[in-house]
Amino acid sequence: MVNVVIADDEIKICQLIQALGKWDELGMKVVGTAANGLEALRLLKEYSVDVLITDIRMPGCDGIQLIDRVRKISPETKIIIISGYAEFSYAQAAVQYGVTDYLLKPINENLLNDALRKIQDMIGRDKEREEIFASSKIAVETNTATIRSTLILDCITESNRSFGLDELKEHYHFKAQEGCFQFIVSKIDGVIEKEQLDFIWDNQISILSNQIKNLCNDLVCLKKNYYLFAILNYPKNKEDTVRKALRDTFHRAKGVGEIFRDVKLFNACGKVVTTPKDLGKSYTTSLRTIKERIISDTGRLLEYKESRGMLYDKQLLDRYSWGISNILEVCSQEELEGANRKLFDSAMHTDGVCGWEIFELIDQAGSMFLMRVNVSNKNDRLEEFRMECDNCSSAEQLYDTFNCFTQNLLHAVAELREGDSTRTIRLAKLYIQNHYSQPISLEEVSSHLGLTTAYFSTLFKKKTGVGFAKYLMNTRVEAAKVLLKDTNDSVSDICKAVGYMDLKNFNKVFEQTAGVKPTVYRDIYG
Repeated sequence: MVNVVIADDEIKICQLIQALGKWDELGMKVVGTAANGLEALRLLKEYSVDVLITDIRMPGCDGIQLIDRVRKISPETKIIIISGYAEFSYAQAAVQYGVTDYLLKPINENLLNDALRKIQDMIGRDKEREEIFASSKIAVETNTATIRSTLILDCITESNRSFGLDELKEHYHFKAQEGCFQFIVSKIDGVIEKEQLDFIWDNQISILSNQIKNLCNDLVCLKKNYYLFAILNYPKNKEDTVRKALRDTFHRAKGVGEIFRDVKLFNACGKVVTTPKDLGKSYTTSLRTIKERIISDTGRLLEYKESRGMLYDKQLLDRYSWGISNILEVCSQEELEGANRKLFDSAMHTDGVCGWEIFELIDQAGSMFLMRVNVSNKNDRLEEFRMECDNCSSAEQLYDTFNCFTQNLLHAVAELREGDSTRTIRLAKLYIQNHYSQPISLEEVSSHLGLTTAYFSTLFKKKTGVGFAKYLMNTRVEAAKVLLKDTNDSVSDICKAVGYMDLKNFNKVFEQTAGVKPTVYRDIYG
């Protein structure tokens, strides 16, 4: 649990922040509030505080002074500054002193929670890094592999981070020299046990080290579930030699992956960069390149090629979004299959299309479809969908995953609507039962239920087997039968009691429904 302290001399601001923050969702807890800087310092000393949200100006100590003192007491504490427009430039200056973020008054709920999420991510990365470093403290001198692997972990979690040459050597023990830097990535698609996965990656690392390491200044690897990442640093004049060695290496490593059935191994290179500050670009391009596997032959090394993409101007997603509106209205599985296939085929038949574009298109289409339907656990559903897509090794397999995902969502919508429509018809029947003696109409009942007349009319007939007018007529006739049997009221009075104003029309309707006139019915059953 992340502990939070809120400090502001206006108690209402403290209360507002407490009310707006999504603390439980973010795994955070407000352990105290303070009305001034000195009280905030006391709380920081009393509790293990991870996050301090404080006004820039409070009695007790100046904002910058408070930051300085917090840094001495708890240097890891993340700080969010709150300020009015008058102190805007002052709050900006405070960021230079180690403040994580600042918010302007009046406090906006979305901006507050965005700032808290950002801090939660930072704390998570800090803890993950601390755990990695802590696990290696026992044998730092003899085993620096774990520390070295955090270079890859930091590139993954902070792809925009700019690394320096000295930082690589001193902090990560990566023996980098000026020249080329390159990410390479291996990916396994298919279901495989952890022991088998480790076996494949350990062999891959061994082959890679034996074939490539002598050409490089340094090489570091990291196993991360179904991915294996590596960073190479080599002299500029060996770029072609390294590329050829990588092709040979991965061709040899391919045989290891083929030992296991229903498992496919793919390898890709990121962009070659000439400075460590661009390692993040090499990482992101390696992930993009590995996605080319769905439209490329297996077994060969996938190499990075510059491409802006061919689908940006196609507006495929816009047309798909427009098309599924009607599909969601009628819940047609067949029409959804057609729309999904049209989207996919249009993308696949685009000249020069890249595999990463297909992945992005399917991810966006699936996410958009999910957002358009009313189902529970959307975040969990989206995460599971993305994991299944990430495990696809062919375009058709990716399509099947996407189609299955959207079809299941549509089925859930249909089931939900089925339940809603059943309740709607039950309420409609109840309304008719309570108001049949009045001159009610189809329009009146549909308005009462909040539905359009056309939709309600169609739904009512579908669920009851008869139209609204006939159902109302049958209800009135059944009520009239009861009155004819159990009372001595005149037929004229009964006619009015069940909602008919015209006796002649009532007699006609009753005879058509019951088979006899009202007077005869009374003689028989009364």
